[in-house]
Amino acid sequence: MDNFLLAYVSQRMKAMGFDNYTFEPIRVTKTALFGFQVDLTIDAYNEYYFLISEMVEPTLIIRSDTNIFNESADYSSFQYYGIQEFTGSIQITQAVSIDLEFLRVIPVIKMSEAKQKIIDNYLQNVKS
Repeated sequence: MDNFLLAYVSQRMKAMGFDNYTFEPIRVTKTALFGFQVDLTIDAYNEYYFLISEMVEPTLIIRSDTNIFNESADYSSFQYYGIQEFTGSIQITQAVSIDLEFLRVIPVIKMSEAKQKIIDNYLQNVKS
């Protein structure tokens, strides 16, 4: 995986206050039938998706709660600003079949011991 991408993701997570996180590359696919437009939704709440496909179709549009990407015609010429970040509800629309690669980043949120005790007590009372 590209060192620049990993450094960028690390810096981005720290800037948002996340010291710990896990990540994995994922592939998102959906086949177009009979030439119809393809729509796909990803629920990525508390997750971050970074587009890492080397090439994308010119008809690609990705909308999320934090970003709208529709400059795919020039995507292959992007350099550093080509890293696109999405989170929340992600809608992918394309005129042909979807086949994209993302780096999925999931922050690991640790609670203080006092907050964890409050949650544990609440859950214990709910079960009773």
